[in-house]
Amino acid sequence: MKKLLQGCKNLDRKSQREMVNHLSPFLYAVCRRYSDSHEDTKDLLQESLILIFNNIEKCQSDEEAPFKSWCRRIAVNTALSKKRKKHIPTGTMENSKLTEAVHPNIYSRLNVEDILQLLQYLPENQRLAFNLAIVDGYSHREIAELLNVKESSSRTFLTRARQSLQQMIYQQEID
Repeated sequence: MKKLLQGCKNLDRKSQREMVNHLSPFLYAVCRRYSDSHEDTKDLLQESLILIFNNIEKCQSDEEAPFKSWCRRIAVNTALSKKRKKHIPTGTMENSKLTEAVHPNIYSRLNVEDILQLLQYLPENQRLAFNLAIVDGYSHREIAELLNVKESSSRTFLTRARQSLQQMIYQQEID
């Protein structure tokens, strides 16, 4: 990784191509969680890669894990910036309480694509809070700063996202 990073910092095209091939699957998965379509995901991925290469000198580490974390943060910030430009409405979805408990065997039948598909049905603010907190590990303070909301709103968005997902999963089971 050190050699590859150094090649990218030296603007070596072969190293850059190799880095794109190395990072693309990882960053695609990150961008997919924050976009509505395959086309949007590809656009976010491309914008993220451009920012990564334009700012690669700023990366403090030449180890793979910290570098990938740095790249993930750029991808998430790029996605959030794009969402802000679209002016996200902060409306909420009406919550309905579960009348019965969701059975654990329901979860065993879900795969990543099923979950990603269910996330697309959440209101934007809930989907963003869920991704940032559960998938990317941000704190509510960090989420509040990124989404320009109060910490309590971040907690509310996450709670409502979980409730909505549970309801959708339960609904799939009884249908």
